[in-house]
Amino acid sequence: AISRLEDVYSSPDDVDLYVGGLLEHHSPDALVGPTFLSIIADQFSRLKKGDRFFYSHKGEPHSFTPEQLHELKKATMARIICDNSDKIQLKVQSPNAFLMSDQSGNDPLSCNHPSIRRITLKFWKE
Repeated sequence: AISRLEDVYSSPDDVDLYVGGLLEHHSPDALVGPTFLSIIADQFSRLKKGDRFFYSHKGEPHSFTPEQLHELKKATMARIICDNSDKIQLKVQSPNAFLMSDQSGNDPLSCNHPSIRRITLKFWKE
């Protein structure tokens, strides 16, 4: 890869951010390298802090109560899929819906299994 870069760029300073970022080795447990990881984290932080309606902000008229926030943090994609799949008769779901079900520890479980936690809606009752 370096010899190909030398053919295209006359100096390391000329390497584009995007190209350089794609060529970095991925950070542990990440899909991108340290440069893109830093950029993505900074962007997310700015979006979160700049969005007055972000769900975890406190002290606003629309803010969730501590109990509601605690329940929201229990929600998982597996639970959302289980709760909204009645038309396809889904009976099992992998606990981590973002990973392949054949990965270790992610075997499909009954939607009633305690590992696929439910949230309690009683904290929204007025």
